[in-house]
Amino acid sequence: MSHAEDLELQDVAPLTTHPKSTLTLDELSPQTLYAKCTALARNLWWSWHPEVTNLFRELDPVRWRQLDHNPIALLAEFTPERLEARAAELVLYSRINQAHRRLKEYMAGKSTWSSINAGVLGSKPVVYFSAEFGIHESVPIYSGGLGVLAGDHVKSASGLGIPLIAVGLFYNQGYFRQQLDIDGYQHEEYLDSRVDLLPLEPAVDPEGQPIVVSVDTRSGPIQAKVWQMAVGRVKLFLLDCDIEGNKPEDRELTSRLYGGDSRTRIRQEMVLGVGGVKAIRAMGIVPGVYHLNEGHSAFATLEAVRGRMERDGYSFDESVRKVARQTVFTTHTPVPAGHDRFDGGLIEEHLGPTRDALGISHEHLMAMGRVEPHNHDEPFCMTVLGLKLSRRANAVSALHGHVSRRMWSSLWPSRVEEEVPIGHITNGVHVPSWLSWQMLQLYDRIFPAGWIRRMGEPDGW
Repeated sequence: MSHAEDLELQDVAPLTTHPKSTLTLDELSPQTLYAKCTALARNLWWSWHPEVTNLFRELDPVRWRQLDHNPIALLAEFTPERLEARAAELVLYSRINQAHRRLKEYMAGKSTWSSINAGVLGSKPVVYFSAEFGIHESVPIYSGGLGVLAGDHVKSASGLGIPLIAVGLFYNQGYFRQQLDIDGYQHEEYLDSRVDLLPLEPAVDPEGQPIVVSVDTRSGPIQAKVWQMAVGRVKLFLLDCDIEGNKPEDRELTSRLYGGDSRTRIRQEMVLGVGGVKAIRAMGIVPGVYHLNEGHSAFATLEAVRGRMERDGYSFDESVRKVARQTVFTTHTPVPAGHDRFDGGLIEEHLGPTRDALGISHEHLMAMGRVEPHNHDEPFCMTVLGLKLSRRANAVSALHGHVSRRMWSSLWPSRVEEEVPIGHITNGVHVPSWLSWQMLQLYDRIFPAGWIRRMGEPDGW
């Protein structure tokens, strides 16, 4: 295992370790106990620490399962006094205090892989855009592999101490729940989320004011509130269009993941890309790197270019070069239909104000999203924009790299397929998230001490 993986996994302690601690009267009070459990529930760090997950499960195993393993929803059914009584019955005091102390130590930790190897990113973090994030089932804003990868990416960045900020959309109804009838046919069910039962807080600007961004289109502005969620050391910012001031149809934009027609999709992607860059700008964050996880967020590059022109006075061409130098792009799907394409009318309706600010023609803008820039019949492709306005591009496995180079070779007609600049980084997993607590206990009992920090070493097996 690499030194990076070693440092990332240092915070995963054996489940059997429960050091004795001396509890003060304040630590035993119902209010303090409740506050500590709430602090644990409001940082998704708990989701990859089985010793904390088990605490919540033991409080009420039936409701824990019924509430989709949501600790905030579970605690909402307890008063401080009832929680104290349950903790006393199950002898949970020391375990709650230990878990709370470990979270505080984790958040304050300075000795991370990043502090040793990537200190230069500290003042200018990586901003990671994704249409979905699979952090935990209690926060249903994901549907499949793209979101699961994004969630594991964020958790790993937290463990490594990488200064990463994640940006996505808050889907109030998330992705549908699948029900099968007696004949085996699928039925979709969408459920509204309650913000008060999720680990969300309003994102604020440097003056402490809640952030609302406005995305201009020819058909009027779209506004989005910004929420923040703590995933260990990483902050995940989620844009939400269900606010007063938006048209009824725009309030529905962020209700469902991958719902609606092309007009809905382009408006969602405007909010994610353009709105996402405006949100981090409103927080006073200056990115060192823009990382686009698939083409959904590629409009972020255009807003970043506009910001360069406005703030620094650069020309359009120079701003494009500077933004491209700090942008990386990950492509996922080998299926042509999986890459969003929009006709010229939709592009002009939604990107017209941005195009005006950039000082370029409609055809110039369309060419940025075409494989063949002068083919007026070709629609605007988000993946093409992402590939053209990035310094590095990667597929998600060696085989996928070969497929992607062949798939997009027309963008570099003077190069042979092997020289098309799309590399690959094979998808990994955040091991603590995918290892059940029962298996972790078994491994702790059977394997040599510290096995989790050496699982990448062949000799260890």
